[in-house]
Amino acid sequence: MSALIRFITRVIFTLATLVLVLCLMGVAVVTMIGLLIWSLLRGRKPVFDTSGFARARNYRAGQRGAAPKPMGEVIDVEVREVSEKLPPQT
Repeated sequence: MSALIRFITRVIFTLATLVLVLCLMGVAVVTMIGLLIWSLLRGRKPVFDTSGFARARNYRAGQRGAAPKPMGEVIDVEVREVSEKLPPQT
């Protein structure tokens, strides 16, 4: 008898957990859609920052203390002199 009660309790808690997770995911989706609509109404392009995913991927890959990769060849900028006198405004 106690095994049946324990089984029913586990099923109830599992279903309650599933409902809670689905509700939280629904709240997250509704919030993201609301923020997306709000940014579009204000005339701004929505920004999706996924840099956290790249950092987590690098962290798991063991690159947390690795030296940065070389950026490539450095190109010098050509220098121009600017006269101190401003041209006349017309």
